[in-house]
Amino acid sequence: MHSNQSSGHAGAPLADKIYRPFFISALVTIFTLGCMWGAINLLLIGLEETYHGIDYSWVLAHGHAMVFGFIGLFIMGFSFQALPRFAEISLWNPRLAFSALPLMIIGILLQTVAHLIAPQMPYLLLGIAAGGLQLVAVVIFALVVVRTLQSASVKANTNGFIYTAIGWFLLAAILNPIIFTLFESAATKEDFLFYVSSFNIPYRDIQTLGIAVIMILGVSIHILPRVYGLREPSLRWRKFLLWGVNGAVLFGIISFTLGMVTGVHWWHAANGISYIILLVAAIGTPIQFRLFRRVSDTNRDRSLKFIRAGYLWFIVAMLLLTFGPYYMFSIYLPMTGGENPFSHAYFGAYRHALTVGFIMMMIVGISAKIVPLFSGIDIRKTNSLWIVFILLNLGNTWRITSQIATDFFPKAFDIIGYSGFIELTALALWGYELIKNIRAGRIKP
Repeated sequence: MHSNQSSGHAGAPLADKIYRPFFISALVTIFTLGCMWGAINLLLIGLEETYHGIDYSWVLAHGHAMVFGFIGLFIMGFSFQALPRFAEISLWNPRLAFSALPLMIIGILLQTVAHLIAPQMPYLLLGIAAGGLQLVAVVIFALVVVRTLQSASVKANTNGFIYTAIGWFLLAAILNPIIFTLFESAATKEDFLFYVSSFNIPYRDIQTLGIAVIMILGVSIHILPRVYGLREPSLRWRKFLLWGVNGAVLFGIISFTLGMVTGVHWWHAANGISYIILLVAAIGTPIQFRLFRRVSDTNRDRSLKFIRAGYLWFIVAMLLLTFGPYYMFSIYLPMTGGENPFSHAYFGAYRHALTVGFIMMMIVGISAKIVPLFSGIDIRKTNSLWIVFILLNLGNTWRITSQIATDFFPKAFDIIGYSGFIELTALALWGYELIKNIRAGRIKP
């Protein structure tokens, strides 16, 4: 049966409009704890001319809000609304699904306060309680999605991506209070540096590569051939993406952590295997879709340019990641004359190419397509979002190039801070358009 037809108006069943509060809450996160706070942090870094010029607790709070509050809430809202439609079934227990939203919001706010007041009590109690609330929210999300998909008469070829992304989400939620405690309760500066250098990168990989990238790949396989008339990836390629990318993320997390904890550098060398697999996935997936071939006029709309740009940024991000060891040892280390072959600027540039370039660009593109659809609006009568597209790509390019340049030219710090506000302007214009389309659907008779 299929009871999720869009009705648009305010009196529609909860399952037909459940994405709205999740998407709106994600937008609120962007303009408070997310991109706004990130832009301010980056401006302060530019003024201080050092990446250590701000309290690291601010960075942790901002990063957590972006992953759980922005990406996480968008994934939840999209999954509750779109996945049942894909399978032509009803959402299982919409009220339980909705209960995940206040739990996530309260948890994120409490965790932010805990980061800001640490090491003043009761920071630890707040941080652990916040982690517990968010874990319950993610468990509810997982239960609702799994029960919904299991009720479908035909199992979709993307279910493996959905289930594994949910698995990564659960793992991140379980680890969240542990990571909080390690980072905020370190007894000495040496302990703090060891914990951050050993566990921050693997934890962020779980969040960005495990949750977001895996989910995006699965959604892309379902949507892109059906919506834009693109080629459907072969069965062999879909299996490679599912097992290869998940395996690469898992192996990368384990090998990096073992390398840091044991001091055996061969583990870091082995980590390069995961980089290569991810790079192959980034390059091969748009080729499989034939993403950059001409699309018929009936299938082309405002969202396609974001999808194409997103996959180009995915390639850029994975090139930066794969090239990273060479950069660190052959360029950065000789240039600085130090003993630590790690450039915060370079790795931050890679991370930004992935999060804003690929993940954010795909969220903007997919939402630009589905929100008018959910609201019963003709997408061809909506804003083209060209200004959003230009500013988002400009800000991301500015951020990545100026950030890497700070390794060579300290003067680059003078301009790096402006990139965040360019991106924030782009997201404000997109958010305005998104809210307008949501409201149009809400009042539609």
